[in-house]
Amino acid sequence: MNTDLEAIQELYRYNSEVRKKYMRAIFKKLPRSERYRDRGASFPSVVDVFVHVLDAYRWWFIFVYEDRLPEYTRLREAKQYTLKEVEEEEKKIDGRVMEFVNRLKPQDLDATVSFKDGSRRKSIKLRAMLLQLIGEELQHRGELNALFWQLDVNPPLTNYFEWARAMK
Repeated sequence: MNTDLEAIQELYRYNSEVRKKYMRAIFKKLPRSERYRDRGASFPSVVDVFVHVLDAYRWWFIFVYEDRLPEYTRLREAKQYTLKEVEEEEKKIDGRVMEFVNRLKPQDLDATVSFKDGSRRKSIKLRAMLLQLIGEELQHRGELNALFWQLDVNPPLTNYFEWARAMK
């Protein structure tokens, strides 16, 4: 990784690939009753935590970046998603996010994203928005690890350095 942009793009590729492993593990390794049980985490169930990550990407990339907050609705509060439904949402969101991230130019990172939140206008540097989402996903992945371990199930841990080495 030579530049900030290259580092951000690589971390987005890493998160994209690993997110799919967690999605499959949630639905293939966990019994249905445990997938949807309120675990007292940041969001009630394991599926809710995962869907929240998708919601975060939707919120920042669609509703904040495109300044469409009045149209925003949360996925996670809609229903108990099946694997097929989560796969469809993840594919749609990931495709949009990765297309955006892959076409960025270094000078884009310093752009200001301005959006209306209620009656106030807010702004954030695109670089900060992108880094926020990397951190958000990693935070919730750690939470998912703990929830898997509480159920005596091994999460699909994927070390960044091993992943990067395998990509070369």
